[in-house]
Amino acid sequence: MRRVLCVWLPRWPLQHWHAAQREASSASGKHSLAAQQQVPAKQAGIAAALYTQSARGGQQIVYCSSAAEARGIRPGMPVAEATALSADARAVSLRLERYDAGAARTALVTLASWCDRFSPVVGLEEGEHPESLLLDVTGLGPLFQGERGLIERVAREFCRQGWQACLALADTIGAAWALAHYAAEDAAAERGGLLVPASESLASAAQLPIAALRLGQEETQLLHDLGLQQIGQLQTLPRSAVAARFGPELLRRWDQLNGTAEEMIRSEGCASSLTASWSCEQPIARGDVIEAIIQRLLEQLTRTLADEQRGVLRLECRLQGIGRMNVTFSLGLFRPSAAPGYLFDLVRLKLDRLRLTEPVAEIHLAVTMTELLECRQGELFATFAGRDDPRELARLVDRFSSRLGRECVLRAVPSNDAQPEQACSYRPLVTEKTGRELARGAGGHKKGTRSADRLSPQRRGGSADRDDRRFKWSQRPLRLAAQPVPLAVTAVVPDGPLLWFTLAGRQHRIAQSWGPERIETGWWRGRTVRRDYYRVETVDGQRHWLFRRLTDGAWYWHGDFE
Repeated sequence: MRRVLCVWLPRWPLQHWHAAQREASSASGKHSLAAQQQVPAKQAGIAAALYTQSARGGQQIVYCSSAAEARGIRPGMPVAEATALSADARAVSLRLERYDAGAARTALVTLASWCDRFSPVVGLEEGEHPESLLLDVTGLGPLFQGERGLIERVAREFCRQGWQACLALADTIGAAWALAHYAAEDAAAERGGLLVPASESLASAAQLPIAALRLGQEETQLLHDLGLQQIGQLQTLPRSAVAARFGPELLRRWDQLNGTAEEMIRSEGCASSLTASWSCEQPIARGDVIEAIIQRLLEQLTRTLADEQRGVLRLECRLQGIGRMNVTFSLGLFRPSAAPGYLFDLVRLKLDRLRLTEPVAEIHLAVTMTELLECRQGELFATFAGRDDPRELARLVDRFSSRLGRECVLRAVPSNDAQPEQACSYRPLVTEKTGRELARGAGGHKKGTRSADRLSPQRRGGSADRDDRRFKWSQRPLRLAAQPVPLAVTAVVPDGPLLWFTLAGRQHRIAQSWGPERIETGWWRGRTVRRDYYRVETVDGQRHWLFRRLTDGAWYWHGDFE
């Protein structure tokens, strides 16, 4: 039977930030490590918070320490409000730092690589902000005098390094994750972690709250509203009813918890040889010299990777000053590359945006993620070179991500939602997933089924010409408004076919229309959306997507087909 160990590091970005601060404040690396081992992050007692840019343009708190929470500061709170609360307190002032998601993830990947001494397969949990490590420890118990010896050894090593961790060992990833987050804290204080015997994971997780299924906040709140508080209550519900009311995500998480659905650990292993460092006898203040050293280190790293037919997907660079300066940045690629010149061009884009406060004494490069290189037949003639070449697109994505930040280069991700404005979301192109995984994911989408559509009275009974058939292929507009725009309309009779509508101060006369196509959401989503959509063509040939809200009969413009 499969066995999985989950190591949860609560508030990992804050723990990572505390460790970096302790390291920076120490006189030497050896002394900092000793200090780090002596002061666990939970006992630091520092009122600290990490903030980021919110979707509305302001700054908001995303992580805060226990000392900061004692002052009333919470994640999601605006930075200005947190600062005001801190100013009222008489204790030490609040320390605010910008949240660097890339640096936190890179540090967690490095920690995962360190864990290869316990398991050959170590990965990170799903999500954009992981805080847990997953270790496949199937059959490894005898090497540590049993599974209890293994979990105690892992807990002891993490504590020795200064990390606060909660551990749980169970049959599945879902069960280990749930127990580590919601049941392992007390066990960690006693014996290092929670060990669940084989085949007893589901029974152990039955009493845990429903949030332990790794669901979103909205799904969890909906289940709470319906009286489902614990995981064990799902066992009494029919699967068909659960799928109809809550969608496939709840069933997927439930199946992963009890082991009927497969869930893999994506290994984050990184060979120790994929690092390169340069210690300078004299501190360097010239930018061209720093670039030359980085270029030389990249050639050294890529030479090792080329022998294994692998390329760089993620690279971490650290510039250590003669004093407290410790500048770290990471580089993510859409497709793997082992070309040192190409990697150096991307690193230089990052360097151009850095501002070094003191000369550099040490440069360190680490390859934290690699993938097999893709071999392609080259073009004999340059006639068609570059046309429809995915490598050109990958280069463009890499350059934009390096110049603007990966949060600015997004891809559209379709979702199975009837409401048009909710049927798509945007995520960074350069993520923890590789380009090949993204391509497989994009190829795995099922083709949407076209809803039945009937002709309007103006076109009913007529034969479909060629233009008519071409228009039917586009069931959804090319341009969709983020929010529907209210319209003033004119119709022959109430709720009848439209004659005119006014958009942006201009009147449009309708020549023909198709519809309605009814779209409505389920009652379990809270506020119900009920609309009748029409595709209309004006006398000057423009095609628009309009809908009538069934609750009050109001008309809206939602997109066009141009």
